[in-house]
Amino acid sequence: MIEENDSQRQQKSKLALIAWLIAFAIWAVIAVVGFWAIPATLDMAVRIYAAFWGDYAFYGEGYWNAVALRQFLVLPLALLYIVAVIGSAEYYYRNLGEPGSWKFFSRIIAVEASIVVLSNLI
Repeated sequence: MIEENDSQRQQKSKLALIAWLIAFAIWAVIAVVGFWAIPATLDMAVRIYAAFWGDYAFYGEGYWNAVALRQFLVLPLALLYIVAVIGSAEYYYRNLGEPGSWKFFSRIIAVEASIVVLSNLI
């Protein structure tokens, strides 16, 4: 009886380690893609600005306004990225193995993939 419990505990600990490693790998991918999404989002904002308010001058007022818009958005996007990475790491650490954590993984991946795909379409 004791040997069965020990073998079950070892199997559960192996499964928990595998789940933790998978979660860490997914979290690392999410962090890298999120970092990659920041310039994509900035480029998308500049393209949208140029489409609606650009003046087609080479270094005209519209160009400098687009540069200012891009610089203005860098800090909020960087702070959002840091909050998302640290917050998701804490959430995964506390709720690992629960269905909610895997749903949260999928939602974050969907949002980041949407940003990257949308930035390539615009």
